[in-house]
Amino acid sequence: MINAIIGDVVFTNGQNLVLRAGQVEFSFIVSSQTALRISALDAAKRKDVRILAYLQHTQDDMVLFGFCEEEERQLFLELIKVSGIGPKQAMKILSGATVHEFLTALDQNDVKSLSRIPGLGVKTAQKIILALRDKLVTMDIEGTGTAEANPSQAARKYEDLIVALSEMGYDKKRVVDVITDLEKANSELLSRKNRHEQEEFLFRLAISSL
Repeated sequence: MINAIIGDVVFTNGQNLVLRAGQVEFSFIVSSQTALRISALDAAKRKDVRILAYLQHTQDDMVLFGFCEEEERQLFLELIKVSGIGPKQAMKILSGATVHEFLTALDQNDVKSLSRIPGLGVKTAQKIILALRDKLVTMDIEGTGTAEANPSQAARKYEDLIVALSEMGYDKKRVVDVITDLEKANSELLSRKNRHEQEEFLFRLAISSL
């Protein structure tokens, strides 16, 4: 599997990017967000650019899709799991909204905002929310930060606990916030427990806080 390609930018326009790595040029389909980001680089920064990759290999063709950020690739991979959405449509969706905008709309069940994205109607937006909200609610929708400050770190670590609390009827975003705060406040104590003990401890505290 091709995880990423590092090379020099040859060309970028719209949703196309060509990268030269050694004696080989690779052609990617990228989102307009990624294309704009690459286009904004000066000549010096267009050298040794790392593009994350997804290779679609069918009986008739091979197509490379490229991403500047892992968050964008993760969202792309979840979108193509939704029935009826292929890689090219997923890339069009990513061109119509940033990852932050998409996750915010998803978290808020905002069908209206999602349906404004080119290529998405109301029914498809509803299908995406139904399929992905529970999976992606723990992704960081507040932007990037340090490992210590990023709330998505705790959310990913205790994903099973968050799902269990959510299934009890608690709001998922509220659960993520509570687990994040509790982990920070009790980090030293949690470091002395195994994973099962950590989850039991956080579960009891979360129930009280929620």
